[in-house]
Amino acid sequence: MEEATIRRRLAAVAAGTVALVAASILTAAPAVAAEPSPQTVSIDLEGTWKFTKGDSAAYADPSFDDSGWSDIQVPGDGTPFANYDGFGWYRLDFTLPAEAQGANLVASLGFLDDVDEAYLNGVKIGGSGSMPPNASSQWFEKRLYPVPAGAPVFGGENTLAVRLYDMNGGGGWYQGPVGIFSKDAVRQNVYGIDGPLASASQTAAVKAVLATQKAALAAGDADAYLATLDATYFHDGRSKERREREVRGWLAESGGTLTLNDGEVEVVQGADGSLIVDTNRSITGTRNGQPYVWQPAAQEFLHFSSTTLRETGDHSRFFRETVDSKLEGQPREFVTYLPPSYLSEPNRKYPVVYLLHGINGGSREWEPRNIDDVLDGLWAQGLAESIVIMPDGESLWYADQPGGTPWRSMFLNEMMPLVDAEYRTLAQPEFRGLTGISMGGFGAWSIGLSHPELFSSIASHIGALSFSSAGLKTPLAQAAAMTPAELSTFDYYFDACEFDEYRFDNAARTMDATLTSKGIPHTWTVYPTGNHNDACWMPHLIDSFGMHSAHFRKNGLQEDWVGPVVTAAIDQRQQVVLSATDARSAVARVDYSITKNGRTTVGWTAYTGPIKTDAASVVSFRGTDSLGNMSDVTTTTLAQLRAAG
Repeated sequence: MEEATIRRRLAAVAAGTVALVAASILTAAPAVAAEPSPQTVSIDLEGTWKFTKGDSAAYADPSFDDSGWSDIQVPGDGTPFANYDGFGWYRLDFTLPAEAQGANLVASLGFLDDVDEAYLNGVKIGGSGSMPPNASSQWFEKRLYPVPAGAPVFGGENTLAVRLYDMNGGGGWYQGPVGIFSKDAVRQNVYGIDGPLASASQTAAVKAVLATQKAALAAGDADAYLATLDATYFHDGRSKERREREVRGWLAESGGTLTLNDGEVEVVQGADGSLIVDTNRSITGTRNGQPYVWQPAAQEFLHFSSTTLRETGDHSRFFRETVDSKLEGQPREFVTYLPPSYLSEPNRKYPVVYLLHGINGGSREWEPRNIDDVLDGLWAQGLAESIVIMPDGESLWYADQPGGTPWRSMFLNEMMPLVDAEYRTLAQPEFRGLTGISMGGFGAWSIGLSHPELFSSIASHIGALSFSSAGLKTPLAQAAAMTPAELSTFDYYFDACEFDEYRFDNAARTMDATLTSKGIPHTWTVYPTGNHNDACWMPHLIDSFGMHSAHFRKNGLQEDWVGPVVTAAIDQRQQVVLSATDARSAVARVDYSITKNGRTTVGWTAYTGPIKTDAASVVSFRGTDSLGNMSDVTTTTLAQLRAAG
């Protein structure tokens, strides 16, 4: 991994403890008996393990003698891989109590860099990434491996062996939690959900709703499925309206039927009084006459109102999603971050920054960095709130690869339009920026400089400004070939560290010289210490996002209001007069509708003036200003206006 860093642990259990506690002991006594459940298994495996470099299949065998291996702390700082790329093995002997038998167990291994395989008593229980010869990193993927029923030794000694392959840069086992957990303990130790089990009656009621959803999709009855969703539904970026479009589209392509499966369902009480359904959910059907997975099987936490039993969604601001790419012929993942005010100010629009990862990375690498917390912290320091989109660029250099993946075409023609369609973005170049890390720095500069009609602020950290791919110019060559007038349409930030292993510090110096010679203002630095890693650039995200923030504000971003104010009054002729006011930006138009006897007439006005109406009419109206900000819809009648004076 090129940019991995050690981050805080996720609610790890106390070191060295083994908890086997009945669910009835874990929960406060509810008014109604809780749903019976298996015992809780929570075995913390963080601490001292055995380690060696090299590779041998014998290392997975529980009878192998590892007494000559070195001691190492898990998780650790990656010291064995500081100057070494290749294989390493970790081993630990531990006891599984007999009482754990019968529980559905999961091995949580946290995060490893780059590729791993895990063996319990010689049985392979999981792996992430691809081993050589076609190695592919998954350093950013959270390892959660179901334990096969026949693998553990209950009431005796067990051996967990982990084979790790480090491709380049730093490596190792860098973050937990590490342990053997039952399903409820995974919720607590990995996801931080520690509420008690719901009552038997609540569990039965929620399972009945899940059954209704399943039956509705099987029958092609989208309305029946949607009736189980609350009006406030918002789940991983999907409002109820977006979910409706999604489900109806799937049904149309799947011949009018979908198969929804929920597995290992448990219902717990949320801290806010909601009911949280822990389920392994998938939705399958057909596409073009062939079996197709519309929603891949994954552990999900569905939120329901405990009073209405309608699904409300998780209201998350940081989540994964995909664009259904026709250009690539498969879904392309990206991670979305929404700023703190997004859900509470439903009429406000936001600038967008596209954040591009480095080589051997992916969109999920931002999760172990807790980038949502980092971004929340930037806005708290006064920067302009922004939507941040983190595409999965694999190691494709954000380019259309000749004869291969058309990544850039997908990004420009499918992903970006989806973001603008589904989120409240300010879809003008003045409010759209790019920040890239390492390989992502190449992507940010190459895409940005090539598309001034889409972007106007460009930033990179430890950026590959002297590298290229797919026959494209390097950012250095691209900037050198552009005129001052062309370059002056952007604002810039870039940095590097003095001891960058790829000499991107020199690339930064060359970019500074090029922009300076053309009279182009820019902010840049080469830090006097540091290498090509997270420690070099993570502390300076505030500088790149600070540049974007200043750029957005310079171009007229308004953050302290959410739309124009439109008021209605009665003139001397007893007609409704709509007045739109805004102290800072001209109102472009006021849209209105007049409903009488079940018939509706729509219209709009760009000025204050009367609209013809009568006592039997209902008037609805909304204002839209020149920046696209909208007011709330207001409905009134002549009688209401008279009563208001």
